[in-house]
Amino acid sequence: MKLYNSDRFRYLILFFLITIFIASFQSLEAKKKKKVSRKCPPISHIFIQDTILGEGIYFQRAIINYNCNRHDTYIIKAHLKECNCTPTVMKAKENITALDKLSNIIQYYDSLYQENIYGAVNANFWRAYSNFPIGPVIVNGEVVQLHSYKEWSSILFNTSGTPFIDNFKISGEIILNNRNKFRIQDVNRRTDSSGIVIYNKFSSSKIPELNIQKIEETISQIKDNSEEIIYNDSTEAEFNLESMKEELIKTELMNSIEFSTPKISVMYLNEPTINSEINCLVIEKAFNVINMPQNGCIVSFGQDFGSKQLPNVGDTIKIKFSTNVQKKQIFTDGVCGTPRLIRKGIAEHEAQKEGSKGKRFIQKNLPRTAIGYNRKKDIIYLVAIKPTNPSEKTVGANLTALSRIMKYIGCYDAMNLDGGGSTIMVINGKNILNRENPYSSRKISVGIGIKSIEKN
Repeated sequence: MKLYNSDRFRYLILFFLITIFIASFQSLEAKKKKKVSRKCPPISHIFIQDTILGEGIYFQRAIINYNCNRHDTYIIKAHLKECNCTPTVMKAKENITALDKLSNIIQYYDSLYQENIYGAVNANFWRAYSNFPIGPVIVNGEVVQLHSYKEWSSILFNTSGTPFIDNFKISGEIILNNRNKFRIQDVNRRTDSSGIVIYNKFSSSKIPELNIQKIEETISQIKDNSEEIIYNDSTEAEFNLESMKEELIKTELMNSIEFSTPKISVMYLNEPTINSEINCLVIEKAFNVINMPQNGCIVSFGQDFGSKQLPNVGDTIKIKFSTNVQKKQIFTDGVCGTPRLIRKGIAEHEAQKEGSKGKRFIQKNLPRTAIGYNRKKDIIYLVAIKPTNPSEKTVGANLTALSRIMKYIGCYDAMNLDGGGSTIMVINGKNILNRENPYSSRKISVGIGIKSIEKN
């Protein structure tokens, strides 16, 4: 059969199209095979630094590879049975609303209590306007912040330094005449004119202490130092100057109520702890301003409390703070965070369960801080993950990656602490996450570290 030129042209075009189709198909198959061959390997690590800070206490820096991402991870690892050390919680300037750099907080505790703190990280989230830490804070047996937030987790330490992570709720009561019990409404702040409030050394030198000028100074300082504006970028809380002013004024107005409430100051007769009674001696009674005792607290009874029920100077009362779980444990220190990352060996974050829904907080590769411990509860891990660094090809971590990393390094239980711009780890007084400027860091509310203790 004879083909004309036009027919030949059609066959050439058809042949050309078939050739292109076959080539495209082969290329697609090759890409699929290449993709399969580049499947991410299991989680792995490369040590960059492994240093002994003290007997049984180690600092490690590692690049941990997970899900094709490189995470620059800093770890303080404390073997509680091998070292003469224990976890310690530190509050900035020992004041509930104060913020300070972690290196300054450590220096303050070192000088005040002659403690040697090997290393520490930031702990609680805090509110942008009032600077109150979010969730329970316990320092040396005294409650700094009482109430929990949503279903957030906390880590508490008993008298031996043994850690416990749970959804802790703390309640308090005062026992008068060894039988009459009254609920403690709050600690270190009043939100209502009624009810009993406990003020301790983490509040102020006297109660009340109305200071409107303090509000103006705080706002002025923020206006003049925009770089020091504090907001929780790790939970996407927006900073608003007017809202801050309203919050501060509200707090001061509640403080002013204390000018007309009956109050007593008491001295501790035994060391304060959680889940045990604190015996107290009444040393002063007042209906306006009262000074903070050196080793004790102030009890404000609220305007609804009958004056006939008030204890007198020389009387003894009992104060007891209790947890909803682990009630037999005597706790001395504790901080709060969210979410739980590992529960009994299962690495799966519980952000939604604890009330966090922000996609950025959950899914973005952010700087992170976390704390955890092994199954025997005799090794504690303090962990910080550096921010994304394109030049070093490392990234921060999302909550899924953080939970896997914490399990990989040895945690059986773990929880997330405040992260984002607050992420910091201090060793020997320096912020080791910022080697270019080791004394630069954001001010924080609460720190948690490992300190040395004397042998018995």
